[in-house]
Parts: sequence; C-alpha cells; structure tokens
Amino acid sequence: MKHQQGQALTEGLIVLLCVLTFFAAATWLGRLQDVALYEQHASRFGAFELARAGNIDNAKLSPRFFQGLHAGWRNRRGNALVVDDRIQVTYNRQVLLDPNSQPGAVDSNATILRKEWELQDRGIANVSLRIRAQATTPSEQTRTRTGRTGQAQDFFDSLAVSLRRHTAILVDAGHAIDARSAHERAARSNTAWQQVARASYAAGKKIAAAAMPVDAPWGRAAPVFDWFMPWAGKKP
Repeated sequence: MKHQQGQALTEGLIVLLCVLTFFAAATWLGRLQDVALYEQHASRFGAFELARAGNIDNAKLSPRFFQGLHAGWRNRRGNALVVDDRIQVTYNRQVLLDPNSQPGAVDSNATILRKEWELQDRGIANVSLRIRAQATTPSEQTRTRTGRTGQAQDFFDSLAVSLRRHTAILVDAGHAIDARSAHERAARSNTAWQQVARASYAAGKKIAAAAMPVDAPWGRAAPVFDWFMPWAGKKP
C-alpha cells in the first residue's frame, strides 16, 4: 500500500484529461455537423437556382446560409469558424444523361418525341460546395504554439477539415406552368400533332367549302379548325 500511494490521483488525472478531450471533440464535431448541414442546404438551393435560372449568384449563398444569427459557429477564441474565403462553390451543366436513361431510351421515334415535348435532358445541374473549416487563423496558430496551452487544445486549434456537399438535379422533365402551356407544347410537336393535323385540316376545309353553301339556309356556324387548344384545361 505504501508503494501505491498517489496512484489513484494519477489515474484520476488521466481519466479527467480523457473526459475533457472527449467533450472538446464532441463540441468540435457538433459544430462541423451543423456547418455540413447548412452546406447541404446551400448545395440544394444552388442546384435549384441553376436549374431555374441557368446560373448561380454566389453572393446569395453566403449571406443566406453562412451568415446571420443561425451561423454562430465560433472557434475556441470566439472567432468565426467559417469565412467567405474558405467557401468554394462550383457548378456546371456539362454532364448529360446517358441516352439509355432518357425517356424512350434510344428508340428513334421516342428520341424525336422527347425533343419536341422537351423531355430531353440537356445537362444535369451539378452544384458542389467545399468548405475548409479551421479552428484558428494562421496568426492565432502562431500565438497558440508560442503560448502556454495544452497539447489537446493545440490539436483542435490546428485542426482543419474539408467539408464537401453535392446536389445534382435532372432538368427539363416535361413540366409546364399551367394546362395551356402544356397544350401549346404538345401542339408544337410535328410528330405527335401537326403532321396529322395539317392533313385533317386540309380535308376538313375541302368538305367545309362544299358543305357550307348547302348549310347556309340553316345558319349553321362555320367549323373551327383548331381541334386541340380549346381542350386546354378540360382534360388531364
């Protein structure tokens, strides 16, 4: 027992150091997870903006997601954990969907129809964000190394992590803003409507030219040669 005096105190100090390190790591990890969550939201917002407008205004992303009361990520010295010059946004629509994954695959008629109906994917909207979250600035790291701080604190002060989030959206799936817009798009299709409609209209006009003089005494209305647009909004 005489040779074991002070052992419990030493073990307690070691356990206390491990517990403090665990709490420091949990706090640091929680901040990173919160930053990554808003980074994911930013990538989704950017992807929808790219799909809608064709480009991304980087000035909108940082104030919306990485500034303000919700973005209270601070390092151990109370400075911002995420700054604008550490946020990298990349986006493009150069990647095309494989032809076999397009509606109708590689069938020649389906290829024509999906182009006329605007179902053809013209480039996947890809948005990627990369954030380098670092506990301290270089000047603070220098003061930390020269100051009297613990090794665990030095580790977290010098730790730099790259967080990456990515969102991809398929664009031009044939959606329309209203029933009339959908009707107009379908009516512009040469394969699905105009080609057969022109032949039918021509035959109908010939019949009307002969029949209308006969029907004139009864005051019948002239035929309407638009058999498509009047149905806008009346059928799904």
